Amino acid sequence: MKNTPSAGAESPRALFELLERRPGAPSKLHPRQRGILSAYMEKPRSKDLAFEMPTGSGKTLVGCLIAEWRRGSMSERVAYLAPTRQLAQQAAGLADLYGVPAVDLTGNHKDWAPPAAQRFKRGQAIAFATFNAVFNSNPKMEPQALILDDAHAAESPVASTWSVCIERDRESTTYDQVVEVLTECGALSAAVARRLHHRTAGRVYLAGVAETALAAPELERVLEHALTFEPKWRFAYGKLGHGGLAACLVYVNSDAIFIRPVIAPTLGHKQFENAAQRIYMSATLGDGGELERSFGRRQIERVDVDPAALPLDDSEEASEGEEGSGRRFFCFPGLTPGLGEDRLLSFVREQIDAFGKALVIARSDGERRKLVDAVAPAGMPQWTTGEADDAPDAFRVAERGLLAAANRYDGIDLPGDTCRLVVMNGCPAGAHLQERFLYESLGADVVLNERIRTRLIQGAGRATRGSGDRAAIIMLGRDLESFCTTQLDTMPHEIRAEINFGLEQDELPEARLREALAIVSAGGDDWAAADRFIRDREESGDQPRRAPGGTAQLQAAAQFEVEAANAAWHRDWARAVERARKAIEALAGGDSHYRALWQYLAGAWAVLAARNANDTHWTGIAERHFADARVSAEGTQWLSDLNLDAKVFLAPDGATEEGVPDPLDEWVIDEITGHPLRASMKRLPQEQSVREGLWQTDSTKYEHGLTSLGELMGAEVLQRSSAHSEPDAVWMFGDHFWLAIEAKSEATGPKVAARRVREALTHLNYAAGATHREVPEGSVTLLVTPQTEVASDAALVATGRPLFLVPPEPLQQVAERLLAAWDAIRAGTSKLAPADARPFVADILSKRQALPSQWLALVTIRRVAEA
Repeated sequence: MKNTPSAGAESPRALFELLERRPGAPSKLHPRQRGILSAYMEKPRSKDLAFEMPTGSGKTLVGCLIAEWRRGSMSERVAYLAPTRQLAQQAAGLADLYGVPAVDLTGNHKDWAPPAAQRFKRGQAIAFATFNAVFNSNPKMEPQALILDDAHAAESPVASTWSVCIERDRESTTYDQVVEVLTECGALSAAVARRLHHRTAGRVYLAGVAETALAAPELERVLEHALTFEPKWRFAYGKLGHGGLAACLVYVNSDAIFIRPVIAPTLGHKQFENAAQRIYMSATLGDGGELERSFGRRQIERVDVDPAALPLDDSEEASEGEEGSGRRFFCFPGLTPGLGEDRLLSFVREQIDAFGKALVIARSDGERRKLVDAVAPAGMPQWTTGEADDAPDAFRVAERGLLAAANRYDGIDLPGDTCRLVVMNGCPAGAHLQERFLYESLGADVVLNERIRTRLIQGAGRATRGSGDRAAIIMLGRDLESFCTTQLDTMPHEIRAEINFGLEQDELPEARLREALAIVSAGGDDWAAADRFIRDREESGDQPRRAPGGTAQLQAAAQFEVEAANAAWHRDWARAVERARKAIEALAGGDSHYRALWQYLAGAWAVLAARNANDTHWTGIAERHFADARVSAEGTQWLSDLNLDAKVFLAPDGATEEGVPDPLDEWVIDEITGHPLRASMKRLPQEQSVREGLWQTDSTKYEHGLTSLGELMGAEVLQRSSAHSEPDAVWMFGDHFWLAIEAKSEATGPKVAARRVREALTHLNYAAGATHREVPEGSVTLLVTPQTEVASDAALVATGRPLFLVPPEPLQQVAERLLAAWDAIRAGTSKLAPADARPFVADILSKRQALPSQWLALVTIRRVAEA
């Protein structure tokens, strides 16, 4: 290796004085940098070290000095990784400014300049790249030391190495086949499968973990067949390998299936695990084990320093190298009197038009598209940015424009006049389905609080990159307002003062709010006065930053969670249970909902241990953990669709082939069994109404036929009152499922009009109001009409809603099935007591294809939004 200053430097701090820095590089290290570098030298052999440095405090210089010192003094290949290409290239440019040899290895390895790649391989320069250079299915670099910048943003790119995401709109056949496998093995209940089929699943479901593991060979068959179509997830599936699916959790909603280990198994990823040292740098590290879970590490040591305790060098200014992060005005228009839902988005559109340029950040591609459609001013140029891209140059130089990003809260720098308005939509949780499950279904937002807080801070800082920058931040969504309110005292002092100032404007009239935003846009003396006011509040605030509740427990449990997940990855179920038990103990006193997840996982892994070892003592362990999970999960619904009976799993093969009954079917069987007409041999009073109503077009007779058919199904039928807006029929199957019907039996013309669709979409809510009950999840509405097409604007009105277009014939088929079933039931069970009759009723309904799980498929084929 060529002799370099780093080869003879005794420490990274000493190296700074030896580097041949270019003009414009810092002339001195400021106190925080010196403190971090001194503390680092106390642990130069530690495998995992992390330190926190605020934005603008010279973090990149510290990382470069450590990287170059290890390259020169230890002859190591060192890689400096960042979340995006722009950030990695920016860091490489700074390294060159500092006099540190650097090569750009961002992008696809096929595009790397051969001389640059060789310099890194021979240890002659530090490689600057994105996280994906190391975290992919087949990395082309093997660094001996790693500097991981903005480590807070790594969870998604790290986990993506082992994550399969099947998007329903792109891969509908694979989606349906996976759901079918999960349903047949009992990992998804029939009720959940029905909601998924109808696209009415209102939340993210966790498939049964033990069932999924046992069905892994069948899942592999489905996924390997799908590989022939070269899906985006094919490389991640390769990392899972044969047997990896058994250790994965499967999350499902109406739009996608997400398969991944609960924690990324980086302990077996040699390009990461084999590094002599890994340095994690961030402006916001957090204290709840977030870093350990993101990188799959048992323990990461923190390097903590107090810059105020470090003496200044002679003639040194303490602020050198610290640029600050400008000033932001947080605006919560949803709290403004008079700005209801109907006015809110138009207000945002007007502000984007007034500012001229804006960055809009949503949580997903779907949300981004909807938000842009709602708030983009007419004729304004639009750009989007991908997962690892910076803002397009065309947007930077444009006089007007809107830049839209999905789940991008860092890596986009828009300083100065480039952009002065940021719109953030929704609480920044839900980068993938595991996050959404934790946040929405499990209710364990405490485990995501640090991640959410970091994204909020990073997203709000996209347009304030220097101390003189200013920007308005428009915050949209009740969940985002709630998070800022309840977690305010967990924020750093500066952003706490800014958010608090914004929340205090909740009674500001709309006109005054417009004036305030205009002041941000214009700058000048009025803005300087506002800046001074907020700064005074910031400096006078002496309230210490509060650690979120449960932080200590989450930090203590992280090590055991990583060890449990790693044991499960290797299918060592017994050790997985033992380590999960330690995590559960560490979580005691913290968030019970997150503890419930680990209690459930421990139970599921105990079931797998029992099947592997053929040892029934695991049954009791599984049952105890399942019972504990029920208690801890109180107030949530996610466990209600999972099997928590360990004995069912351990029954002899074939004893449970029938699977878990559909609760809706069971409810109907009970209702028909107990119906007074079952024991009567008189003619069914509803039969004539059904036959005379559903086989003709008169609207009055048709509606009577629908009422009678609902009664024969065992449903409670909504009583009609002749109100103008009431539904033609609503069949209410207890709290399991409702089906509303808008019948247009007399309709003519080829297309359904938008007003008919709007009318139909109100029916479930009408029934809820009339009965003072909540509409069950998964309920649907049918628009029954001989019309075969839907007007384009009518389809748009129905977007995302469970409304189905049905010709009269399928309902006639359902009626024939029910009438035939009733004849057989009454002939065979009229003299039997309900308990004795029930098995016969169930058998007849099933054979006649008259159960809801059998006939619903006839009437939920064609969604109006897709017609």
